[in-house]
Amino acid sequence: MKKNSFIAFFITIHLLLIFLQVHKHTLFIKNNYKQQLYEKEIAVLTEKRQILTQQLYALKDRNAIKKFAYEKLKMRPYTLHQVKKIIPS
Repeated sequence: MKKNSFIAFFITIHLLLIFLQVHKHTLFIKNNYKQQLYEKEIAVLTEKRQILTQQLYALKDRNAIKKFAYEKLKMRPYTLHQVKKIIPS
């Protein structure tokens, strides 16, 4: 009788360990999938950051600012003789 109960206990423990191993493996796969998604998102965000940084440097360029002021805002530089001094009366 003891031998039969030991064999049943032994088989039960092994089946439990097999199910735990399968559960651990599925969790591992799920976490790897999440990690891949996060790494892909990091790559996309890094690329977007580089593009935005390049756009920022392009907008900070003095020649681009001057061109925008001339063409879009119709601004022209003033010379000193064009400036008038207003004296309060």
